[in-house]
Amino acid sequence: MQSNKRFLNFSIEHLRSSRQGLWFALDLVMLLLLTLNLFLIIVDSIYRLGATDELVGAYLPALSPSLEYLNRHFFFIDLCFVAIFLSEFCLRWAVSVKNSDYARWFYYPVIHWYDVVGCIPLSGARLLRFLRVFSIIHRLQKYRIIDVRQTAIYRFLMFYYEALLEELSDRVVIKVINGIQEDIRSDATLTRRAVEELVKPRLDRLLVSAKAVTGSIAGAMKSDVDHPFSEKLRTSVIAAMQNNAELKRLSTIPMIGEQLSDTLEEAVAEVVIDSIACLIDEFPELLKEDSLRASLRTGDASWDALDTILLSLIHDVLDFAKQQVATQKWKQQL
Repeated sequence: MQSNKRFLNFSIEHLRSSRQGLWFALDLVMLLLLTLNLFLIIVDSIYRLGATDELVGAYLPALSPSLEYLNRHFFFIDLCFVAIFLSEFCLRWAVSVKNSDYARWFYYPVIHWYDVVGCIPLSGARLLRFLRVFSIIHRLQKYRIIDVRQTAIYRFLMFYYEALLEELSDRVVIKVINGIQEDIRSDATLTRRAVEELVKPRLDRLLVSAKAVTGSIAGAMKSDVDHPFSEKLRTSVIAAMQNNAELKRLSTIPMIGEQLSDTLEEAVAEVVIDSIACLIDEFPELLKEDSLRASLRTGDASWDALDTILLSLIHDVLDFAKQQVATQKWKQQL
């Protein structure tokens, strides 16, 4: 908890382990020069506005000579800063090439384009020097010398950055879902097309997988009397036979009634288990029919009703998904 109270969580240990001491000192110098340069740019820009020199002369006459000197020699002063910035840029470029930080030697100025453009002594390009501040902070953050994530301004900016991303992504997702729902409403044969275009081309592989699964289940049911499926079936069959009135009469036969009833229950249970195991094992064969409708002997009306139910279900699921997407988490956090 104590470390969170330090400014930017500055870490001497990480500075030593990163072996970036000289670069850290250079970053501090460049940060100070950037701050001074940006300050002078802002002051000169304000002073160049109309009537500003008159206001300064009226209320702050002591600053007028300095501001006049800055205004007359600003281009030369700015070129001095540009020379320093270009020298630092070329030094880092050379070190990057030596360390093979990038795949090609010319990648460095492309990736750090803002440093190059910021050195152009034009009013619009000068403002890009502000990005060098973020470049330095990012470099220090990468080596864990500082930790800006603990600062209030970082949390503030990240909160609204994530809120903006959530707003944009939610609108995109909802638009996509609306498009899917419109396709479902306009195409009544969607489920049939899905079967023809998606399922049938993969049917052979699906059958192989289904055969492996059902064969494994069927084999386990036949060989393992304690298999969960077998145990459940056995319990259900025996319970049904015990509730059967005819079998109850059978158990009342003197001497052999109880034994005959128990034997019959076990035999019937095993027959049912073997029958269902065989049915499970042979189920993939049913899918090899040219038409599953024909194999199930079901009319077209039933399949049309099933298509309608499936499309309605898909539509409702997409509506539910839109409701979930529309829930804005950043508002809940506020």
